[in-house]
This record gives sequence, C-alpha cells and structure tokens, in this order.
Amino acid sequence: MLGTGCAIPSRITAVAGPADAAPDGGAVRVAEQGAGVAVLENTSTLAAYRIPATSGARTVEVPVLTPGQRIGVVLDRPVLGPVTWLAPEALGGFTPVTATVVPGGVRYRSANCRALTSRGAAVIRRDAGGRLIGGEQLPPASVSCAPGEREVPAAVAAAEVYPYCALGEE
Repeated sequence: MLGTGCAIPSRITAVAGPADAAPDGGAVRVAEQGAGVAVLENTSTLAAYRIPATSGARTVEVPVLTPGQRIGVVLDRPVLGPVTWLAPEALGGFTPVTATVVPGGVRYRSANCRALTSRGAAVIRRDAGGRLIGGEQLPPASVSCAPGEREVPAAVAAAEVYPYCALGEE
C-alpha cells in the first residue's frame, strides 16, 4: 500500500536566476499593467519560486508561479528580481490556491494536501473594458491557504483575488 504522506516540501534550497531567462526559454513577465497594479505571467514550462517584484521602495514576493499561471501584484510598473526555476515535480503535488469573490467576502479553494503559509493576496480591479484600474493588498490573516474550501469575510467587490500561499515559513 502506498504511503499517505504529503509530498509538498516546506522549503526548497536552490540558486536563483534571472526572471526573464528560464532554462527552457520561458520567463516571468509583466503581462498587463494598470494604475498601480500589474499581472505577472509565467511563460515557462518550469515553476518559478520566490519571485521578488519591486516598485520604488516597495517589494512583494510572489511565493510560487506554476507554468502558465498568472498572478496580480499591487505595484506600479514592477521590476522582477532573481527567480528560482524548478521542475513542477519538485513541488510535490502543489497546486495554486484559487479565490472567488462572494457576497461579504472571499471563498478560497485549495486542493493541496496540507496548509500552506499565507502571505496575503492581491486584489485587482478592472473597468468594464477589462483594463486594470487599481487594487489593494490583503494582509496574511485575511487569506486562507488551508486545504479545502473556506470563506473569509472581506470588503472586496467586483475584483480578482490572487492569494499568495507559500510552501513554508521561509
């Protein structure tokens, strides 16, 4: 009988490289830019781990971006720092936590086998034409990275919510 242990690591030790030069030719790039907000995209077939994004004196670290994944950041014209590129298998079954705005809050869904560490979330707003028009950062205590489905009260209406769920306390 196979073991039932969770294979998602709590930390990964590896050397970071340029965000715009994954070994397979992909990159983490700014896919969309708006007023004080942006959407990043991982165009690589590799997972991007611990992606620093900086704008002025403010830095946000996106914990993990799986291949093809997009995530919001509440930064104006972010500059991306070094990224650790990993084979998706190194994440041990990790899947991104998703979020949906519901009346009175946000519903978080995680198919992961254990709780991840909340680093907060980016809330991104768009106009009727789909252009980014602003956003805000939710604090870690307002975001669920626990397995299953959880609703957390929050005053967020008509927005996209991008949870930042890290593998561990790093």
